[in-house]
Amino acid sequence: MERSVNMAPESPARPVDLDRLRARFAAGEPLPETALPASVARSWLRSRDAGLRPWQTARYEMQRERDESRADRRLHRCVAQEIEPLWAAFGGSEWTIMCVNPHGTIVHARRSPQCDDVLLTPIVAGRRIVEPNIGTTAPSCVIHDGSEAIVAGAQHYLDELSRVFCLAVPLVGFDGEVIGALDITGVGRRNIAQLRESFRHASLSAEQRLYAMLRDCHLLQVQFDPRWLGTPLAGVIALDEAGRVRAVSRLARQMLDLAPAGPAAPVDLRQLFPGATPAQQRRLLTPARTPQRIARDDGSHVWVRTVRAPLDRAAATRDADVLEDAEDVCNAAPAGRPHANASLHEQSLDAIRRALDEHDGNVSAAARQLGISRTTLYAKLRQRDAAGLGHDGSR
Repeated sequence: MERSVNMAPESPARPVDLDRLRARFAAGEPLPETALPASVARSWLRSRDAGLRPWQTARYEMQRERDESRADRRLHRCVAQEIEPLWAAFGGSEWTIMCVNPHGTIVHARRSPQCDDVLLTPIVAGRRIVEPNIGTTAPSCVIHDGSEAIVAGAQHYLDELSRVFCLAVPLVGFDGEVIGALDITGVGRRNIAQLRESFRHASLSAEQRLYAMLRDCHLLQVQFDPRWLGTPLAGVIALDEAGRVRAVSRLARQMLDLAPAGPAAPVDLRQLFPGATPAQQRRLLTPARTPQRIARDDGSHVWVRTVRAPLDRAAATRDADVLEDAEDVCNAAPAGRPHANASLHEQSLDAIRRALDEHDGNVSAAARQLGISRTTLYAKLRQRDAAGLGHDGSR
């Protein structure tokens, strides 16, 4: 069946009557070479092979018993804080921003309460967006191909979705695998260049939160330009307590010329940074405010900063619930404080304070931004008060 699709470039070379083409394709005809972006053409083929026909109605399958896996909860925590700023910039009454897992199940969705569009209202956590039920979507292309995708109007396989626009970017896990997709879907127009840039940064920031959850690891940031350390454009390296590589983010893999996917080889710092002096290698296991400029074999240099040491068991146990919901490697406090673990606890409280400040003390809005329930946020506020921390963070 794959022979019936001629791979096309990512942008059609000329306008095509996709409505007529869709009907002929459903009848078994091959797709013209320049009709669709390659990822969309492959999705059409998968949709047709699953038995779906363009004139059918989309089915948003709901899990009968919602049983979130640990991976889904982790994915939700990584993206929840990113979706709120995206919504503030690009949301609207006929738009929704969501995150799906690798199986197409929605783990988090943000939509206006005023939305009444029949194609958008079914998009809620727990429903599945998969090709046998709904045909081609940007998230389905991302899940299958691992790269960002745009599906606009008649590029959708189902006729009824021909007025919908969607853009999705991948979320990448520890081994370079796709662990989900971050998507915006709606009716109308948006600036694609702005969407791409904002959603790319949001996905990289969410992936950094994933690394922050590795509490038993050293976390290092790497960049060619030190100005980008501490931002979503920094690569992240996780080292175990012995200093061996445990995981490397996709940006760090690119900067260090490592394989783009697959488990990271358990090399040590000497092998990872062969140009580092012995003194630099020792300092790479100590959190520091100042980055180190480390030479590479090809004559170039990278800047590396260690932002966090492994958490001791007592600290991880004491602050487990707060760390689980609010830790963020981008904002990890540098060393120079008496205790690195205490600074991470303060960081968690800072995330809560910032969310409350941004929403003028509105607990419901702050909880949505943090990706937690109001009950959980109230519990954290009680913990803060019991510890003697005021709203301004003073003791």
